[in-house]
Amino acid sequence: MNRATTPQAKTVVSSNPPVPDPDELVRLWKHYLKRRDPATRNKIVEKLSPLVYSHASRLSRRLPAQISYDEICSAAFDGLIEAVEAYDPNRQAKFETFCQQRITGAVMDWLRSLDAQSRTVRTFEKRRMHAREVLDSELSRPPTNSEIAQQMRITTARYEHLARLSLLGKEVHFSAMEPENENHGRSSSRAWDVGDPEQASPDSKVSRELLTDYITRGLSREERLVLILYYYEELTMAEIGLVLDLSESRVSQIHKDVITRLRQRFVGQFPHEMVA
Repeated sequence: MNRATTPQAKTVVSSNPPVPDPDELVRLWKHYLKRRDPATRNKIVEKLSPLVYSHASRLSRRLPAQISYDEICSAAFDGLIEAVEAYDPNRQAKFETFCQQRITGAVMDWLRSLDAQSRTVRTFEKRRMHAREVLDSELSRPPTNSEIAQQMRITTARYEHLARLSLLGKEVHFSAMEPENENHGRSSSRAWDVGDPEQASPDSKVSRELLTDYITRGLSREERLVLILYYYEELTMAEIGLVLDLSESRVSQIHKDVITRLRQRFVGQFPHEMVA
């Protein structure tokens, strides 16, 4: 299923979904475990849909704003279907616990699928991070690209090529490709847009983005994501690890290394709390 990420506001569930009838669920489960037919499976999924909506609602509050509630629900339903198909009551595991793990895993797999980076580039980023840490410790200064390339045992040309590829894959919203009218305003196709009185001022948002871009300039894509997800999206180290497919301790190491380098780079330029 193709879920294109668009810059839309998140949908919030306005009312509690209906609770499924336990007796009817038991009957459906008995029938499905005997025959494993898709029609009964779909009925069970429909009855258990409140699990998807409540779980997606919690996840939507912790994920970036451009990930909509509807998109999370779509991925979560994939996890629910997989959970129903794979559930074995003989293992004496509660279905709710088993289902939540599958739903969370399906959403995280979908988030990782949005990453346009290839396996080669992701491996290069991990090796570059390790090499930089080793050289930082040995040289007591930030290493040059040629020194990192030598530590990684690849040519400088190969290093620069992979480094350029790692900068690709940045998301471009479809709204950026919409035509503008001759007065350089919004196109007629978006004339229905209505301003949100509770929305933050655009100039403060632009200032924040420019400041973020300036502070994180020169960092790898992985380092930028760790900072943005931790300080802007307020995800925990463990949640960032799930999104980036890294361990919690590895995320903590990346965060510590980046903060140390930023303090050295911007010493005396910004108030202490901006690089604390």
